[in-house]
Order: sequence, then structure tokens, then C-alpha cells
Amino acid sequence: MDSRVRKRLSAEGRRARIIAASISAFARDGYDATKMDAIAAGAGITKPVLYDHFPSKQALFLAVLQSIRDGLLARGEAIAQEGAGPEQRFRRSVDAFLAFVEQAPEAARVLLTIPAGDPVAAQVSREVQAGASAGIAALLTTFMPGWAPWRLQASAAFLKEGLHAIAVWWLDHPGPRRAEIVEIVLETTWRGLQRQTR
Repeated sequence: MDSRVRKRLSAEGRRARIIAASISAFARDGYDATKMDAIAAGAGITKPVLYDHFPSKQALFLAVLQSIRDGLLARGEAIAQEGAGPEQRFRRSVDAFLAFVEQAPEAARVLLTIPAGDPVAAQVSREVQAGASAGIAALLTTFMPGWAPWRLQASAAFLKEGLHAIAVWWLDHPGPRRAEIVEIVLETTWRGLQRQTR
């Protein structure tokens, strides 16, 4: 008998398996075309067990997005606490995001694609993106102390959208090395931010 059938997962382990299966399904089929049956099968559980953890596909999608976003923000916050100078910390933050894109391309596609056919899921995606913008704005305060809140928020929105755009491009054109993409971001954003602080 398959050892996976014999071994009983903890609720936390089962939830992690569901999230992983959901990321693969959403990345492969898109939110609208993904079926809960496919997620249950991918996670190795029954559909009723899936609904025990998540009452709807929308609730599952929210949990997936929050999990991805929170992991990214935790990376950024750790870098912001480092003793390096502002430019080095900014570079490491950009590199950490692009490392995520490189190492977890399915999760990156799920995070960066707003569903088109389900207004509730689209709103969930936008709300998670707004949380990411707020996190970036908080990180920017460590680079740009004294900036007005509106300037931090506007810069964070610009950076987030720019990073997302270049990440999607890179996923579709995987030739350049990560370090080269980091340099593009530094040249097009950090230099301008730096000038505004003078």
C-alpha cells in the first residue's frame, strides 16, 4: 500500500499540501478554469476534506495569495533590518523578489495575475496587492526617511508595478541572468529615488 495513504498528515501539513497544489493548479490553468476537484486530487485528498479547510475557491485563492505575499514581505523586512547602506539593502530587496520569481515561477505567476472572470477573486487579488504596496512603502521609509506619506505610497505603487512587469517579462523571456535584471531595476528606479533625496 502507498505509504502516503498510511501516514496521517497534521492539519497544518494538509493545509500546506493544499496550498502547494493550488499554486500549481492556478498557475497552470488560471483562476477561472481551476476546479476544486483538480486541487483536491493534486493535494491527495478528497473534495470534502478540501472544503473542511477552505469553504470556497475564493477563500482558498485568498489564502494562497496571502501566503505568497507574506513570505515576500518577510524577506524584505529582514533585509531592511540589515546593517548595509540604503542602496545595498534596496539591491538585496530587489534581488530577493527576483530570486522568488526564479525559484518559484508558479507562485510568481499566481501572485502577478489578476483573475478576469470572477469579480470577487479579482478584488481579493487587488486587496492583496494593496497590502504588498503598503509593505513596500514601509520598507521605503528605511531608505527614504523624512519623505511625505503620499510620496512613499506613490513610489511604492510605481515600484511594485514595475517589478511585477519585469518579473512577468522575465518569466516569458528566461534568457537573462537574475543579476542582469537586478541591474535594470537599479538603473531605472534607485538612481531616480536617490536623486530625489538630494
